[in-house]
Amino acid sequence: MNNLFDIILFNMNLFFLIFFRISGIFIVAPIFSRKNIPMMVKIGLSVLITFILLPIISMDFMFYQITFGELAFYVIKEFLLGIIIGFVGFLYFSTLYLAGTIIDTQIGFAMVNVMDPQTNSQMPIMSSFYNIIFTLLFLAMNGHHLIIRALVYSYNVLPVGFTLSIGEEMVQRLISIMTEIFILSFRFSAPILATIFLANVLLGILARTMPQMNVFIVGLPLKIIVGLTTILITLQFVIPFSERLFDRMFHTLYEVIQILSRG
Repeated sequence: MNNLFDIILFNMNLFFLIFFRISGIFIVAPIFSRKNIPMMVKIGLSVLITFILLPIISMDFMFYQITFGELAFYVIKEFLLGIIIGFVGFLYFSTLYLAGTIIDTQIGFAMVNVMDPQTNSQMPIMSSFYNIIFTLLFLAMNGHHLIIRALVYSYNVLPVGFTLSIGEEMVQRLISIMTEIFILSFRFSAPILATIFLANVLLGILARTMPQMNVFIVGLPLKIIVGLTTILITLQFVIPFSERLFDRMFHTLYEVIQILSRG
């Protein structure tokens, strides 16, 4: 125990740099950034991981000999690096928000939003529903452990004191991530889109064959019933889709870390 305290006191600057990279990840990363997790718990977990990583991280620079201004510069850089790493995971979780918005628009729930206490914002009904399911699956698959593992890997590729620069390759990769998220959202909501389209075709045929029928009155509950039935049927495909989504998220996370190492 005394040896650990000696290491911390001797490497206090390095301790703060590790702590701020971890804190940056926890601000935006899935699960760790949730509002219902007390701030003291997040800080305590960040300090605990810092305690674990400090003895095993080698210093390329003598941080205990730098000035306060240089230390502040390194702290900001480490914090931004943590935010970038956590933001990649957040982007893939936003697939659920986009897919839920598409589904709600087709079913007729677009005007109804619910307050999500985890993000402290209003979300569509189906977005909140899928977000809860995928969060539970993420925890069941130990996704939070994999985020911490990616954090440890970042120190092998991006050591403390690394010169952070965002080049053209990083910008193009972020654009491709956005494209991939839209495609995944569209594929996830495709069964509901198809069934609602068929329901609209049926309503169009009925409107032509039975002009006296009020299609609007009949169509609104019909699309809700068809949409909810399709959602119940397609719940069996949630686990395979979540595995693919999380696999792509962590693969992209490691790829982004490597891109940042190349500048």
